[in-house]
Amino acid sequence: MEKYTYYVTMETGQIHREPFDEQVKYYEVLATQEEIHEIERLFEELHTTEYSPDAFKSPLNEKSTQEHRDKQQLILDKILVAIYELGTEVTKEEIRTMNGMNQRV
Repeated sequence: MEKYTYYVTMETGQIHREPFDEQVKYYEVLATQEEIHEIERLFEELHTTEYSPDAFKSPLNEKSTQEHRDKQQLILDKILVAIYELGTEVTKEEIRTMNGMNQRV
C-alpha cells in the first residue's frame, strides 16, 4: 500500500493532505488510506463520546462521570499513539516532548 503525507489536527479532529491554517497545530504523518481511515474512526468515536447522552446523564454521579472521562482519555491515547507511530521524526519528537507523554509513547 502506498503511503502519503497527511496533516492531522487534534483540535478539530480533521485530517488534510495539505496544511491550510497557520493558526492550527498539525502533526505530519505518512500513512496509507486505511491507516488514515482508522484515525478518522477514532476521532468519530471520540466525538460520539463527547456528545453522547451518557456524558450528561448524571453530572453528580462521580463514578459515572469518571468512567466517561476514562473512556475519552483511552480514545485520545489511541489517537496520539497512531499519530506517533505514523508520524515523521518531527512529529514523533513533538509528541515525545508533550507534557506527560514521555512515559507513555
